[in-house]
Amino acid sequence: MKQIINVDLIDHPELRDSRNYFVFSFYTRGMNFADMMKLKWKDIKGGNIYYTRSKTKGNFTIQILPPVQEILDYYRKNSLGTKYVFPILLHDELSPNQIENRKTKVLKNYNKDLKAIAELAEIEKSVTSYVARHSFANCLKQKGVATDIISESLGHQNMAITQAYLKELDTSVVNKAIEVLL
Repeated sequence: MKQIINVDLIDHPELRDSRNYFVFSFYTRGMNFADMMKLKWKDIKGGNIYYTRSKTKGNFTIQILPPVQEILDYYRKNSLGTKYVFPILLHDELSPNQIENRKTKVLKNYNKDLKAIAELAEIEKSVTSYVARHSFANCLKQKGVATDIISESLGHQNMAITQAYLKELDTSVVNKAIEVLL
């Protein structure tokens, strides 16, 4: 995450939105792209973001941390004048079909941009929009947060889904621990 946050995009301003979306997702408990795309200014009140997750219909209240506030300030200053926070849905009155088409198009470009950002940040692993969500979960696990709390923060309906998110971390932590034997 630090590599993505700190990568110099001075010569690549076309990648700014994609990095902002990725960082925003990470600091908003892994908010997925569909929910970010539909996030409205009215959903932001009193230092919190309130939204209903499209996939599970779970309601979330997320505290706005400083990196999120910076991103919100940027988009407020550079607003397209729509009800939406991010410049993804370009008009207020779009049909469900238009919203889905726009999501498909922008998500494809977002993931393409993330590959370019990863390359600039010298990250060898594949980086996609979903990596922000997985990174959020794994960072919490590395900080010693209990799996049930991580599960709740992600809005998972059962712990098995969370365990799948954390599986890669568990292997790397065990491998690291075994190295102390050498």
